[in-house]
Amino acid sequence: MAAADPQNQAPSATNNDDEDDDDAYIQVSTGDGKLVRVRTTKFEEMMQSVQLLHTFNTEMEGAYYDYVAPTAEVLVPLLSSTDEISMLCDEVRGVALQTWALLIKNARSGGTERNLGTGLAQELLKTGLMHTFNVLDKTQEPDMLGETASGICECVKNVGPGVLGAAEVQQLAAKTFTLLEQSFIRSQKYEKEKQEQQQQTQQLGQHLADEDEDDEDPDQEEEQLRRNYEEVLGALMKVSPAEFMQCLPKCGECITAWIQQKKHKVLALYLACDLVQHLKEQSQSLWPIFMPEVFKGLSDEDADVRIAAAYAINLAAPLPIFAEAAPQAFKSLAQIVTTAKPKKRDEKGKLALDNAVAALLTMAKEKSPQCPPEVRAWELVVSKLPLRDDEDEAKKVHKVVVDLVLEQNQGLMGPNRENLGQVLSIMAEVYKVESICEKETDEKILQVFKMLPRDLLQSLAPRLTEKQQKKIEKMLTS
Repeated sequence: MAAADPQNQAPSATNNDDEDDDDAYIQVSTGDGKLVRVRTTKFEEMMQSVQLLHTFNTEMEGAYYDYVAPTAEVLVPLLSSTDEISMLCDEVRGVALQTWALLIKNARSGGTERNLGTGLAQELLKTGLMHTFNVLDKTQEPDMLGETASGICECVKNVGPGVLGAAEVQQLAAKTFTLLEQSFIRSQKYEKEKQEQQQQTQQLGQHLADEDEDDEDPDQEEEQLRRNYEEVLGALMKVSPAEFMQCLPKCGECITAWIQQKKHKVLALYLACDLVQHLKEQSQSLWPIFMPEVFKGLSDEDADVRIAAAYAINLAAPLPIFAEAAPQAFKSLAQIVTTAKPKKRDEKGKLALDNAVAALLTMAKEKSPQCPPEVRAWELVVSKLPLRDDEDEAKKVHKVVVDLVLEQNQGLMGPNRENLGQVLSIMAEVYKVESICEKETDEKILQVFKMLPRDLLQSLAPRLTEKQQKKIEKMLTS
């Protein structure tokens, strides 16, 4: 949606333009690229109303059950795009679809609480997908498609397990694969147009080339769109793993095609990650296709590939069938953790390192018997904590570390508890740091420090910074 240009307004369909201030209108783009004026106040009222419904559903959860059906009736026109204004205002439709996903969630939880089953949630998903796929079929705008795909993903996740049948899963997956292919076709078209434009630029001179440097690359939007579509497939695996098994051959075809292309390797690896995470051992038939590339990807020059590869190892580590590959994983991750030193401005490089540390922690926790004697996995992990750059992974890792302390895990603590001081330092460092430590983990950290004898804490004080010591003292006296 673009703001109106007062000097270039499209003619209004109303007859009283001269009486109205141009500031009372905004200019929005339709799915086919046309620009139409919409009264600002009407747009704002619609947005505020939908956001309010979103808030109600977020806060009330299953208690909103009695209002789910009437709310859905109000939102349907915004999803179906039959109403002129809702068709034009992508932002309103995006919020409406996210609200619809919450309706599905609340219909499921509310129905379960009242012993009414999941019928309403199932019907809402069916209705929502019918209307949103109608939108997907009518537009080629990557940003609009991406927002819609994100909403579909949330709807599928929120309907939960045991609702979608095999035929429904196959139909949704087939539609998603078709949309992925359409995105690739558009990218090929963009690439061809870009090459033709470059040829024209060479003929017309450098001036045109300079002007084109600021243009957005539409293929970057398509790449993000394809990630959104892949997440829809992941959502289907999550809620209906058994029913998704029939889609494995198609997944194998896609991974095989994508993983050999540099610009599509990340997409292939994330599809592999979802297969490992949600189908677990049942995804093993495809491991020969992607697992060798996962190990290669750990040291890829592209940080995005390294992130996805480390995440794949992290997900595979708990599975018994990964034991055979564990020694190689330990060696590869240890080398990365030991030698990788991203520059301060290399944000993605730092994210990749955090993910390698997270994967090594999971390997140490789950596959210690397969760890080669020359790899000191626990010491390497402790030396790289706390994590700060990948905040999502940091929260998970710090939670695991605290849980292992409560379990008195000998690997983490060391045979003679020689790592205890450093581990306590890590916990004191992350305590109450909301971006990298969850509230539940904060409570467990407090529990750990209150359990420790005072004389032990005093003996370990030299290993703590002054700031950490003050933080611990505050914990103990609060």
